[in-house]
Amino acid sequence: MRNKKPALIAITLFTSVILAGFAIVGDPDIPRLWDLQKYKSGYMPLADRSVDIQQISEELYYKIPERVGYKTYPFYLPGREPKGYYAWLLGQQPEIVFNISNIKSEADWVKAGEMIYELPMVTQSFMDSAGDMKTLQQWGDLLRSIHAPVAKDGIIPFLQLVVTQKGKISLGLFACAECHNRVMPDSSVLKGGQGNFPFDHWWGKTIKNNIEQYNLNDSSARDYQIGIFRYLYSAAWVRNEDQAFMEKPEPSKAISIFMATVPGVMHRHGSSLGAPTAIPDLFNLQERKYLDHTGAALNRDISDMMRYEAQNQEMEHTNSYGGFKPDPRPDSIILQSYTRFSDAQAYALAKYLYSLKPLANPDKGPRELVARGRIIFEQEECSDCHTPPFYSDNRLTPAAGFTQDKAGKDTFDLCVNTDPKLALYSRRGTGYYKVPSLIGVWNRSALLHGGYVTTLEELFNPARLKNDFMPSGFNPNIDKPFAVKGHNFGLSLDAEDKKALMAFLRSL
Repeated sequence: MRNKKPALIAITLFTSVILAGFAIVGDPDIPRLWDLQKYKSGYMPLADRSVDIQQISEELYYKIPERVGYKTYPFYLPGREPKGYYAWLLGQQPEIVFNISNIKSEADWVKAGEMIYELPMVTQSFMDSAGDMKTLQQWGDLLRSIHAPVAKDGIIPFLQLVVTQKGKISLGLFACAECHNRVMPDSSVLKGGQGNFPFDHWWGKTIKNNIEQYNLNDSSARDYQIGIFRYLYSAAWVRNEDQAFMEKPEPSKAISIFMATVPGVMHRHGSSLGAPTAIPDLFNLQERKYLDHTGAALNRDISDMMRYEAQNQEMEHTNSYGGFKPDPRPDSIILQSYTRFSDAQAYALAKYLYSLKPLANPDKGPRELVARGRIIFEQEECSDCHTPPFYSDNRLTPAAGFTQDKAGKDTFDLCVNTDPKLALYSRRGTGYYKVPSLIGVWNRSALLHGGYVTTLEELFNPARLKNDFMPSGFNPNIDKPFAVKGHNFGLSLDAEDKKALMAFLRSL
């Protein structure tokens, strides 16, 4: 990395993937993952209808090495690991845990999918037989500095350790678990929830540390960030202030934007700097017609979920958006730099995701108050959009400023006037936002699509509409006031009615 141009450091960080393939046999019941016709019919067009999304060819995709599912081991907050843990790990042989020949039942598929959920997308060198603890200490300092949640027994459930060769330990990054594991107040771990790893704080500090480590001057630091932003966030056809900033970033301000998020909010790839996403939970997925806050992908059957998984495990970077490619390198380099899910891996993961059910609120509040809140929910016509039993009507609403297509059964004319940037000015922007499910809202700490508020009390506080408001969630203005506009429903209720309504919502 030392000899690379600064603008390419980010590409190297994300694409020097060292995992290599699963050897599995085919199964006629497993849908084919990479099907371009189904990609075409299964993804919403962009808000700018002139920009067409093209995935790489099926031939190229299936030439990319399959990902190896090595057994993963817990990563402990340094200092809290069992005595002799790393010496024991260094003595372990590599073990591949995904074996399709062992899958005999639906329960087996779900169990195998949970392994894929924990499978890191990329690994990096962590420790070898010399026992150098420097990297371990650095990670300990970093995790403490960002206040990463710690589960029971000192485990950091967002990261994994992997043995790919006896005498060498690797650190696993970017598994599904990194964004969708949630450490609960009792230090247990909920899988598939709105994750609470402070990803953007880690990412912002990593960028800052890289700039300092490589002693980059302002010009080189800017080039470095441009490389990151192109790969992760740029939508070259869009002309707005956020996209213009990413073309000529101010390094310190860019880092401050990452640091302005809160756990449960992240600048995921395909969003835009300054327009992050509240991490969704993964419960009742089979009942959801659209995926992503912007409804970018349809969820018609399990094969759609498989394709969505592949896109979100780095293949999105290989797309062409009207000729713009986040990763513009030739196919020969793509083949060396990426790994892919096998059809069986993606199928198993989809089976696991479809199996996830929400956790019931252990403290639902007084029964009478919840019952009154249900009445208010109906009286205020909340159920028109948040329709039982899943408390979403599975439709799309137009973002402010978007001239929508003719409204049909899946879209309607009501615009709730929340911030439109994600829906209009990003690679995931369709011009719409989907109606989210309210089931499990009690267990979320980032609300609205950008995670601007962190509690129902804040959501129903009319003061958030004012220009002097300081949100407790993501603040695009960093340390200055920001009005959280839109979704005005319930703001005019009196205090007692709001209390009842919130009690009902927390019971879902």
